[in-house]
Amino acid sequence: MRGFLAVVLMTGLGFSVVHAQDDEQITDQELYRYALMNEVIQQMMADVSTEINDMIRKQEGMTGQRFNELNATGGDDGKLNAIEATDFEKKFLQLVIAEKEKRTEAIKEVNKELATKMVGQRGLTYKKIRAELAKDPELKSRYDAIEAQIKGIAMN
Repeated sequence: MRGFLAVVLMTGLGFSVVHAQDDEQITDQELYRYALMNEVIQQMMADVSTEINDMIRKQEGMTGQRFNELNATGGDDGKLNAIEATDFEKKFLQLVIAEKEKRTEAIKEVNKELATKMVGQRGLTYKKIRAELAKDPELKSRYDAIEAQIKGIAMN
């Protein structure tokens, strides 16, 4: 998986060496870089979920069901007390929440960096594509086709 991410990043960064922004039309190349970046971020988020689930699974005395009960409290002490959470469970929940926040924050930084360096123009192209995808069905169709190609590569 990490090898795939490295190849994807290198490929995408290669496309962004020189780029002249066409203010009227979003190009397929820009859509490709945007989709590529989103695939990388999705893979990173999936890795976080996998790692958090592994933490829970490996923790002696903790089940997925019990963790979900604890997590549903949002860490609120009153709600934790209402479900009779032990000190151990409270500390474990805090540990998992902190780990998830740390990893999510790192992904946000990567996303910000990629939006600027890979998609281009200090993130303006990224923002433009994101906004246009929400309101332009033809652009969304082009994006979906590009995204499907990238996901096909990621699966192999």
